[in-house]
Amino acid sequence: MTLKGKKVLVTGGAGFLGSHLSDALLKEGAHVRILDIFSSGRHDNVGSFGRNLELVQGDLADKNLVAGALQNIGVVIHTAFPMEIRMPNPPLARVKSAAAGFLNLLECCIKEKALFVEISSIAVYGDEKYLPVDEKHPMEPETVYGVVKLAEEEFCRVMRKTQGLKTIILRVADIYGPRNTRVSVPIKFLHNACLGKANTVHGTGTQGRTFTYVSDFVKGVLCAVTSDKAEGEVFNIAGARFISMLELAETVKEVTVSHLPITFDREKVTDSRKLEIDISKAREIIKFNPEVDLAQGLRLTYEWILKNMSYWK
Repeated sequence: MTLKGKKVLVTGGAGFLGSHLSDALLKEGAHVRILDIFSSGRHDNVGSFGRNLELVQGDLADKNLVAGALQNIGVVIHTAFPMEIRMPNPPLARVKSAAAGFLNLLECCIKEKALFVEISSIAVYGDEKYLPVDEKHPMEPETVYGVVKLAEEEFCRVMRKTQGLKTIILRVADIYGPRNTRVSVPIKFLHNACLGKANTVHGTGTQGRTFTYVSDFVKGVLCAVTSDKAEGEVFNIAGARFISMLELAETVKEVTVSHLPITFDREKVTDSRKLEIDISKAREIIKFNPEVDLAQGLRLTYEWILKNMSYWK
């Protein structure tokens, strides 16, 4: 599939992931329609995108709004997700509302015969049973966020089988970069460096993630959407290699030219997982190859943060 001239709807397109993705789609020649409630998304994230961009403000739970937003759309990329559901004990009403909005999207995609790209998460796997974690790994989510993402995947699978939904599922891993409003560990460490604060590593620092720079996330989505082999498949989308928290802290120190020592809290290990993610399936089938290594991604993010320190206020 070529994206030039294609009409694409990006839910949550004014947020962190959606705005980077919308920008890339426009550069590929697509016509982009953003649907965002602007609870965490921001108008200034998309203010410079120019022509071939439409903004629709509203809630996915509004069935009529969703139906109107999907008219004549060929591809829907679902990045919208309420930040509250990422909390340890999210409000049940917010979970219900998100589920209603998701089902509205699927129903309209079936009607319009649009391709639905589900931006899922490695959170569906839960704790690692073996490494590296591939798409066949058991799915035992440990958070409400992971449970909701797994439920969305299952709806996609069943509705593809029973109602002809065209869908691709992408399980993305720990994305960071400019405009990242969620203060993940890379963002927190870079913020501390900007403020002249030392970074603290919990436990031994051997726990870690396969961190993914946002442009590699975008590349993964575009590889999937344009591939003629992706429909009906599930792919992990992640950076090239596993990074321990100690290596992350050391690389932040190097990138920011910080002279502060890395401190250790040996008693506190909030998350001991070592989430090494296998992307060999995506490499083989959709030709996805991440390009940005940790030092480069952190440097680009650090430079952006220095210029935008008020972004989180």
